[in-house]
Amino acid sequence: MNKSIFITLYKTQIIESVKNETFHRGSFDKAVDAKAISFAYVEQAGDEEYQKRLLLRSLSTSLEELKSYLSDYLSTIGGSTGDNVIEDDSEDTITLTLTVGDRFNHGYTNSVARISAKFIEDMMLMDWWRPINEKQSSLYAKFVERDLAAMRRCFNKTAPKAPSYKYPTSLKVHGSAINIGVGEEHTVTYTISAGAIDDIEVRIEDTHICGSSSRSKEGFTIFGRNYGTTCIQLYSRHNQELNQNIQVHVNEHS
Repeated sequence: MNKSIFITLYKTQIIESVKNETFHRGSFDKAVDAKAISFAYVEQAGDEEYQKRLLLRSLSTSLEELKSYLSDYLSTIGGSTGDNVIEDDSEDTITLTLTVGDRFNHGYTNSVARISAKFIEDMMLMDWWRPINEKQSSLYAKFVERDLAAMRRCFNKTAPKAPSYKYPTSLKVHGSAINIGVGEEHTVTYTISAGAIDDIEVRIEDTHICGSSSRSKEGFTIFGRNYGTTCIQLYSRHNQELNQNIQVHVNEHS
């Protein structure tokens, strides 16, 4: 049975995290080389309008990458939001509704949310550094791959459930003895516990005296081969203690 989980991301937190990363890098470069002030200014994402536009565009692209990666789980029945909230300054939350199977461990819901946010941040940083510092951009590309690998491990973490079937707990064969003639047939009927799967089989003690020709919803059809007396047993294939014997007398004439 499928179930839904909800992933909530916050635009302001993601963008602030990206700004902080670029600020630290720029501060490091200025500390290493006092002449790198102009370069550090370019490195650091700030609050200028064109920088805001770059960050929002990168956020939108990164979100689409995330949705593409989660496409097998992304719900199409309401509740999920995407690009419509990126450009809306009044809306800070981005909600994704994922449909997962029984094997998903709910303990990993928060992990999926955190990794999703980290994936978007690393994608944005990879984009930010690409025109400035290719080496730095490549570093974040590796972080993106690491994020995806971590997210894959969040899904299907529980062992598959063994199929459960309701097997019979009772067996009642109708009749106490069977009298048939050579060449004649008789249907052995029985009743098992209500709602159980029918796993009843027939075992014949002496197949020279009688045999089983077919099985139907009503039971097993046996026929006389040679005159004599033998025993047949109806039994459950999944419960060795569930069985019942019935005598069969085969005469030259019934």
